[in-house]
Amino acid sequence: MLFENYSSFIEKFHKKGYKSYFFEEFDNKKNNQLIIRHDIDLDIDLALEIAQIENAINAKSTYFFLIRSESYNLLSIENIEKVKKIRDLGHKISIHFDLMIYKDVHEGLNKEIEIFENFFDEKIEIISIHRPNKDFLNNPENFFNVRTSYENKFTKDNISYFADSSGLFRFGNPLDSLDFKENQNIQLLTHPVWWTTNQNDVNSCVESVIENKNIKIREHFQKNIKTFK
Repeated sequence: MLFENYSSFIEKFHKKGYKSYFFEEFDNKKNNQLIIRHDIDLDIDLALEIAQIENAINAKSTYFFLIRSESYNLLSIENIEKVKKIRDLGHKISIHFDLMIYKDVHEGLNKEIEIFENFFDEKIEIISIHRPNKDFLNNPENFFNVRTSYENKFTKDNISYFADSSGLFRFGNPLDSLDFKENQNIQLLTHPVWWTTNQNDVNSCVESVIENKNIKIREHFQKNIKTFK
C-alpha cells in the first residue's frame, strides 16, 4: 500500500474526536465532521475490502461506482451482490459519473441514474464526477439537477477537501494539516487501490490489480470454454 494501514489511518480521526457522516447528514455549522468518499475507478473487490474495514471500526462512507467502465462490469451478477454487500455494511452507494463519454452529459446522467436505481433499488441523492472538467468545476452547484460531491458545501464552506488521486495526497496529508489539528470539517476522498494492495509504488499497485483481473478472466474463460485450459 502507498499509505499507512487504512484502519489505523481512520482511527486517528476517531481519536481526535471526528465522526464520519454521509453527505446528506453534513452540517457546515458544526465541526469534527468527516465525510469519507471512495471513487471506485478500478476494482470492486478492493472497495468491498475497504467497506469491511470501515464497518469494523464504526466508520461509514459513500462509494461511487462507474456504470460504464473498461475496468469492471458493475452490472455483473457477482458485482451487483458485492455492491449490495457494501451497502449492507452500513455505507451509501451511488454513481461515479464520467463526463467524457457522452455528447449530452445531462441525458447520459439521466440514463445512468435510471439504470442504477433499477438495479440497486437505491435513490440517487448525490454523485461524484470522474475526472471533472473546467466547465463543471466552474459551476458544480448548478451543472446537474442532482447534487455532487464537488459543491462548495462539501469542499469549501467550513470544510476542507483532501484526495489521494494518482497515489498522492492532493493538498497534503490531512493528518498533517491545520484543519485536522483544529478539528475542522474534512471531506476525504480515497481510492481503495492505494490502501489495499501490498505494494509500495503506483505502478506496482496497478500491476497487482491487473494481475488479479487476468486471473479472474482466465477462470471465467475456463468455465465457459470446455476445451480451454
